[in-house]
This record gives sequence, structure tokens and C-alpha cells, in this order.
Amino acid sequence: MNPHRKILQTIGTLLFILIVLATLLDVSNMRLEPIWETNAYRLDDGWTLMIEGEQRQTDFQLPTVLKSDRLTGKTVVLSRTIPDDVHHLNSLMIRTSQKSVEVRVDGERVYLYHGNLDARRLKILGYLNHFVWLGDQAKGKYLEIITVANDPRTSETFYDVYIGSRVSQIVALLRYDGFSFLFGLLILLTAAMVSLLTFTLFRKLEIRKSALAFAGIEFCAGLWIISGSMSTQLIIHNQLVLLVFGLVAMFLLPYFLTSFVINMYHVPQSKLLGRIVLVFPFGFIVISSLQLMGILTYYDILTPAAIILLSYLVLLIFFSIRAYLRGNSAVKQFLIAISCLVASVVGELVLLLLPFMTLLNALVLNLGIVTFGTVLLRQVLVLVMKFVERKGKEEYLLSLAHSDGLTGLANRRAFDERMDEIRERKKLLHPIGLMVFDVNDLKMLNDKEGHAAGDALLREVARQLSRWFSGTGDVYRIGGDEFAMICDPCNSASYESIRKEIASDMLVRATDPTRFSLAFGEALFTPNGELTSIDDVFAEADARMYRHKMEMKNGFVR
Repeated sequence: MNPHRKILQTIGTLLFILIVLATLLDVSNMRLEPIWETNAYRLDDGWTLMIEGEQRQTDFQLPTVLKSDRLTGKTVVLSRTIPDDVHHLNSLMIRTSQKSVEVRVDGERVYLYHGNLDARRLKILGYLNHFVWLGDQAKGKYLEIITVANDPRTSETFYDVYIGSRVSQIVALLRYDGFSFLFGLLILLTAAMVSLLTFTLFRKLEIRKSALAFAGIEFCAGLWIISGSMSTQLIIHNQLVLLVFGLVAMFLLPYFLTSFVINMYHVPQSKLLGRIVLVFPFGFIVISSLQLMGILTYYDILTPAAIILLSYLVLLIFFSIRAYLRGNSAVKQFLIAISCLVASVVGELVLLLLPFMTLLNALVLNLGIVTFGTVLLRQVLVLVMKFVERKGKEEYLLSLAHSDGLTGLANRRAFDERMDEIRERKKLLHPIGLMVFDVNDLKMLNDKEGHAAGDALLREVARQLSRWFSGTGDVYRIGGDEFAMICDPCNSASYESIRKEIASDMLVRATDPTRFSLAFGEALFTPNGELTSIDDVFAEADARMYRHKMEMKNGFVR
């Protein structure tokens, strides 16, 4: 590049950067009214609490838990005046576990939610986020939030209330448990990637079943986290769908986990574990059928299912520890991973039993699940790398067995195996070309100038043959001074063109004492030709090569 041009380009680049920085600095100093608030405003105090029309507290604080009252089925009203000093006050976000929620502004209903869950006897464990549009004229007006609970364990719990712009409330929600949603997505992405590798690169590997089981484990873990995240409700509004997703993950996790242990570690009790674990997927089918018939609900079996799952994990850990003590050292990594999983399961059960304040600890739960998956993934990758290393050594040894050490071409063994492969075909449906070559006067050169000169000549011949047949056929060294080429499948026109080129080159070499010369013969199989097998083709090419060699010795060159 011209040095003056390079200097101009450097000056132009620096000038562009300086202008961008100056523009950003100028814009950052401008004072503009924001399009939306970045932070939602929490209405923590100043609430009046009424239960069944009776006023209970006049300065009620949120969030809180009322331990003294049983509010199931009772109408609870929280009321207060909306602040008039909040910018962009057009949306209200309520977190509840209640069956019905009604919002009124100055006595006018602006929002109504009713789960209508009794019709199918479904109960929700957890809580919802309600986004209520208030409008710009809500400042200073009287706000009432009317709720009716249907679950004794959540009816006394009152969560946060946010006001502000819709965007600020979504940001607040994502800040609260957006990490859970992100962790779930990353785990699901890992499951998808491992599944893709299983059906492509790992398809013929010994690790395939273990990798597929690991993908199933990651799918269940990711689905479990996603279904329990409030942020997921921004995409899936029906919390019952999320409840079903969580149950699917819970019931499928033991199956994939057991499959992983059986295929990865080969514990002695593999058959027993394989039979026991089938109870979980079949149990889900039975429970779902009973729920559809209205006999019981998912909510009824949630806690027993979690206890059974935990009991099975204890059994799986017991057999794994037993295998480790008997010398199966590979199980150590699994025991580390399963410890993280058990801690996560116990943490989930604790979160279901303790008040709402512990929901912030879901980050610890998610980290436990991520750690569990990471340990298992590391072990899968280690086994894959060991397999690749072993396979590489096998391929290297195989290549040595099929390669000629002097020329680097495929050797006689590779040639014979290729011929056997062609012989085993039931019917040859396309043309196959075959050429054989013999180096002239190699013995004379060895006697006159030594074997080093003869070896150099053979390497030169190999390079020339490789150039001739690059992309057309495979070249083999089948004897001391003999070479062969197989073109399969073979384009007849291309083959004929190469044959004429070689014949012309051989004619020139026969009259130039400074260049090596070759005797060669060729034959082409066609489905309707006289030659009916690959052996006939080789015999014909070999015979032509020897005739050509005799003619060259007798001083006659075609």
C-alpha cells in the first residue's frame, strides 16, 4: 500500500473516532424528558386493610404475611390514594397468589381477574403478575385492590405493588428473577446443542446414549427453572401451563438421570434401576388421566411426587456410592453432581414451605442446578475427547497399515481392500476405470547410482501420478516399481481425456533420457461392455501394460 495513502486512512479513522466521541459527550449533557421511567415505584406503605368489610389496619405495609387470620374464601380489600408525584404513571403491577383480583380507581373497575379454577378443580401453587392499565389521569385518585384467596398456604401472603410505566415494571420483574429465566434458557440451549451433536457427530460413538441421556437431564432442568420463573409469565400467561411444564420435568428427570448412570457407569444394579424408574413416566400418564377426569389434581400430588422423587434420588445415590467403594472411580464426578441436584430439590421444597421473602434465594437454587449440569457435561466431554484421542490413534495406525512409507500413497493392502469392496457389489451400475504403471529401468538405476536414487525416482513418479489423477481417481503403489489407479465412479469422457494426456506424455518421455518413463496399461468397465467384473478390468489393464513394456524394450513406441 502507498505510504501516503496509509497515513491518510489513519488520520481519517482518528478523526471519525474523535467526532463520534464528541457527539456522544454533547448528547449526554442534554436534558430531555425520559420516554419512560427506568425504575418502577413501589407502593409499600399507606395501605388500608379491610377483611369482609371490616377495617383491620390503617397503615398496612407491603409485602407482609398475616399469621393471625385465615383468609381463605374471604374478600380482602387494600386501598390507598395513588401518589401524584410519579412520572409516567399509567400502569400497575400486582403480585398475588389469589383466586380473583379486582382493581378499582375512584370506584370504577379497571381490571378483573378470576381464575375460575373450581370448574376443573385446579389450584395454583405460586403467584401471578397482573399488569393493570391505569392511564395518565390516575394520579391522586383512590385505588382499591380486591382479592379472594383459595389456598390456605398463600391466602395470608401479600406481595409487592408497583406503579409507573409498563416498561419500568417489566424491567423490575426481570431484575427480580430474570436470572432464573436466563439460566433456564441457557440450560435448554445446552440440551438442544448436545441433542444435535448426539444425532450427528456422536451418532456412531459409544458415548451416544450417555450424551442423549445428558441432553434429557438438561432439558428437564431447564424446563424446571423456566416454569418456576415469574419472568416466563411475560411470554406464557397461563400459569397452569407452567405448572404442567414443571411436572413434566419432575417426572422425566429420574428416567434420564437413571439412563445416564446406566450407560455411563454401568453400576451392578442397572437392570433394577431401569425397571424402577419406569414408574415415573407411567405415573405421570396415570395422574394426568385422573386429573382430566376430575378425580384428583396436579396440586394434590405435587408434594408426594417430590417426596418420591427425592427418595428415588437417595436410592440412586446409595447404589452409586456402593459402586464407587467397589472401585468404580468414574462415579465420583456423578456423586458431586447429584449432591448439587439434591440440594436444589431440597431448596425447592423449602421455598414452597417458607414465606415469600425466601423467593429471592431462587438464585442459589438455579446455581445448584447449573453446577449439577456443568459437572456432568464436563464428564461427557472428557469421555468424548478420550474417544477422539483413541480413535485418532486407531486411524493413525490404520493409515500406517494402508500407506506406503516411501511414497505416501496407498499401498497394496489398501488396493486389495478397494478391489474386494468393488467385487462385493451385487451389480456394477456405472463405469470404473483402472490403470496400471511400471517404472522402466528402476533396477538398472539402483545398481548404477544406488537405492537412494531409485527411491527418489519412485517418489517423483508418485508425485506425477498424484497430479495427473487429482480429483479423478485414487493412486496406489502395488509393488516395488508398480503403481495403479482406480477411477470409481468414472466419467468416461474425463477418463478418455486423461488417458490421452498420459499416452502423449509417455511418448515424450520415451524419447527423453533425462526423464523417467513408464509402461502403462488401462481398461474401462462399462455396464454393457465386454469386461464383466473388476477382475477382468485389472487383468486387461495389466496385460496391456506388459505388452507396452515389451514394445518399449524392443524400441517400438506407440
